[in-house]
Amino acid sequence: MLSVKVEDYGETEDQMHYVTYRVSDLSEKELDFLLNNLEGETIVEDGDLLLNIFYSRKFFPFASDDAHFKLEDFIKREEIEMTYFIASFLEDMK
Repeated sequence: MLSVKVEDYGETEDQMHYVTYRVSDLSEKELDFLLNNLEGETIVEDGDLLLNIFYSRKFFPFASDDAHFKLEDFIKREEIEMTYFIASFLEDMK
């Protein structure tokens, strides 16, 4: 079963916001499929996929005031949403 963790998030020097996700427990076939079909910056590190997604401030998942008070909740929600997205995306592989 794949696992998604928020590895990093923040703002770049040119004021773009980003979230870096670590996607683990992928088969070689799944990893290749994601590398060739996902949008965003992707690299492989220690057998895991690192996916870097850029957001405008308006859509950045951690931009709200609530995110600052309940950061752990927002991170967990983002991991769940990305897990669902990746799992759905992998369905297209079949």
